[in-house]
This record gives sequence, structure tokens and C-alpha cells, in this order.
Amino acid sequence: MSTLQLVRSCALFYELYDEEIKKIVKSSVVLNLEDGEYVFKKNDVGNEIFLVLNGGAEVKKGEYTIAKLRRGDLFGEMVLLKENVRKADILVPNSADILVIDYAQIFGNYESNAEIFSILMLNLSRMLATRLNKAGLKIEELIIENNQLK
Repeated sequence: MSTLQLVRSCALFYELYDEEIKKIVKSSVVLNLEDGEYVFKKNDVGNEIFLVLNGGAEVKKGEYTIAKLRRGDLFGEMVLLKENVRKADILVPNSADILVIDYAQIFGNYESNAEIFSILMLNLSRMLATRLNKAGLKIEELIIENNQLK
């Protein structure tokens, strides 16, 4: 799968044409990280979103792994809502290639192409709604487990 195909398969970029995606990612860079390196740490400030191209990463809160990211997964997207203080550590347990997309590459479309910007924001809303729903289900599951232990 090519980088373009991988980016296209990411939920943030659904319904965009290849040329539109290429325009957004043209200035992106790829981080080549080794075992144990961090993409970022909790409380870091940043203006980028990230997409796992190869390998994987872990979302960590202290000693706990709260999510495992794999090829095609997007993270750091809260920066698109002007939330640029990172809320967790992102650690690469094995080597990984991570595409770094700057906030300006997304929001540059606000004035230059409102249709693309609208699609990106709709996709972001859908992504966050899905994650919120999954978090709610997990909380419900933990409450049930906790009540069964009593």
C-alpha cells in the first residue's frame, strides 16, 4: 500500500480526492523512530497531527498503555480543535515511521477551499464521536466489573 493509499484510508481524509490529499500532505515530514523513542510526551505543546505509516505506537498514561496504534492510525488530532497541549505520552515500542502533518496544512484550507475544510471538520467530528462512544462503553464496562467485585 502506498503512502497516498494509506493516508486516503484514514478517516480524516475520507471523501477527499487524491490531489486534495497530496496538497495537504505535500509539506509533511516522516519521523523514523527507533525502539523506545517518544513521538511526544504528556504536556508537550505541538501543532501537528500524526499518522502511523509503518510499525506502531502506544498511548501511555504513566505506566499504563491505554491504546495501541498501528499502521493507518491517526493521533494528535485534538490540535485541530486548538488543543495543543498533549494529554498522554506516545511511545514507539519498536521502530516506526510516522507522518507529521502540521496544523497549518489542514487549516490553510479554511480560506482557500471551504469545501475541503468542511469535509475535514466533518470527518474529525465523526472520528471524535466514535472515540467518545467507545470511551463511554469502556467506562460502562468498568463500572459493571467494579460493581460485580463488591
